[in-house]
Amino acid sequence: MDIDDIKKAVEIILHGGVIVYPTDTCYGIGCDATNTMAIEKIFKIKGREKDKPLPLIASSIEMIEKYVFLEERAIKLFKAFPGISIALRKKGNAIPDIVNKEKLAFRIPSNEVSRRLSELSNRPIISTSANRSGDPSPYSIEEVKSSLKDSLKEIDLFIDGGLLDKNPPSTIVDLVDCKVGRIGNIKEKQILDILGGTL
Repeated sequence: MDIDDIKKAVEIILHGGVIVYPTDTCYGIGCDATNTMAIEKIFKIKGREKDKPLPLIASSIEMIEKYVFLEERAIKLFKAFPGISIALRKKGNAIPDIVNKEKLAFRIPSNEVSRRLSELSNRPIISTSANRSGDPSPYSIEEVKSSLKDSLKEIDLFIDGGLLDKNPPSTIVDLVDCKVGRIGNIKEKQILDILGGTL
């Protein structure tokens, strides 16, 4: 991926724009996770209900620790399973309540483009699938544009990473309510093995 494309995307993110980009699962739509107006736009583009929390990506554990109360369990899981999503109790109000009031689900993507977007913008980034709510996950820019055809003018940049592998969604581990919220490519037994048998 051309670094100039990533730098252009970072500028858009920092100025409140919305971008579509490849992730380690499907194409994602995202923005600066601290910008309420940009986040509102994503809900509108997707036709997503406001009571559905939005997942986040970050470039490092150190970045995540600024926004949630980080636990040793989370550090173990982040290190063992690249791309895992972990929900932790929210710290401060830098991330608006529209994302989630009490807890935030973060992952550090193994996909270089999405990780660099967060790293170079020095911000966590909203990372939800780039489709209308209810549509199948998109693995190409053509699928994104077909699903979001009524909202294309609301999107400031598309980063085309070609046809993505059809990987399952990320596994979500909720360490606030002590449960596995969604099973993806990492199974519950693997998680429990790392944590000594219990959440």
